[in-house]
Amino acid sequence: MKIAVIGKGRVGSVLGPAFDKAGHDVSYGVRDANDPKYDNGDGIALKSTNDAAQWAEVVILSVDWSVTLEALEQCGDLSGKILIDCNNPLKMGDHGLELALGFDNSAAEMIDARTSAEVVKTLNQVGSPVMGMAHDYPQRPIQFVAGDHNDAKETVSGLLRDIGFDPIDYGPLTNARKLEPLAMVWIDQAFQHGMDPHKAWYLMPGKS
Repeated sequence: MKIAVIGKGRVGSVLGPAFDKAGHDVSYGVRDANDPKYDNGDGIALKSTNDAAQWAEVVILSVDWSVTLEALEQCGDLSGKILIDCNNPLKMGDHGLELALGFDNSAAEMIDARTSAEVVKTLNQVGSPVMGMAHDYPQRPIQFVAGDHNDAKETVSGLLRDIGFDPIDYGPLTNARKLEPLAMVWIDQAFQHGMDPHKAWYLMPGKS
C-alpha cells in the first residue's frame, strides 16, 4: 500500500523503515522536504505534508501532540483514505509526562471530528523502540485497534501484522479514551520506573 508517515521524529523515523521493509510504498510528509535534517540516509522519499498525504492510501500521524491538529490541516482533504492516529495527548505535569485529555474525550476523536478520513487508533501503546523490532520478539507484541469503520480496521490490522504485531480489535473509536491512558502505563514504567524501553505487551496463551 501507499503509506504516508507524517513526521520524522522518534516514532515516524521507525515506522517508515518498518513498513518499507515489509514491502509497502512509503513516503514521509514533513514541514520542509528540502531541509537536510530529515535526510538520515534511509532512502525513503521526502514530500511536503500535503503532497505525501494526497499521494497515500494510508496516512499515519506521527507528530507531537502539540502540532497534531496543525499537521492534520496541512494534509488537506483525506476523503477515501485511512488515517492511523498513533498520538498520545501528553503534557508536562508536576511529576513528568501526563495525559492532556481525560476519559470524556481522546486525541483520536478530536482528529476524527476534523477529517473526512476513516480514523483508526493504534500504534500508541508502546514506545518507538518496540515498533522497529516487533518481528524480533519471541511472541508477537499486541496492538489494540479502535475505530468506527470495520474495513479500515481490517486493513490496518493487516499492516500491523506486516511489521510484526498481533492486532486486537478494540471496538469503536471512543475506546481510544482507554487506549491513550493505557499508553501511560508503558510511559510511566519506561520513564519513571526504569523499565527497558524495548519491552512490549503480549498476551500469554492460557492452558488448554
